[in-house]
Amino acid sequence: MVSTVPVVLAVSTGVVVIAVAAAVVLVVLIVAVSMRGRQKRAAQQRAEARHHVDEEREQAARPAPDRDTAREGGDEFRSGR
Repeated sequence: MVSTVPVVLAVSTGVVVIAVAAAVVLVVLIVAVSMRGRQKRAAQQRAEARHHVDEEREQAARPAPDRDTAREGGDEFRSGR
């Protein structure tokens, strides 16, 4: 009589190997998606920072009327008028 134990062990081993491989693939996919999300958030933060710096440069390039008025007032004060 032929024993079915080796066949059962072989099939169960194959099932375990497939299950472990599927788990590894899922973990790799989750890690990859997580890293991609971090990259997108970092890129968005860099773009916002760049936009903020550009706005600051534009504002610094424009003459500020308050500064000009303050300078004129300071000149009058110094001359003793």
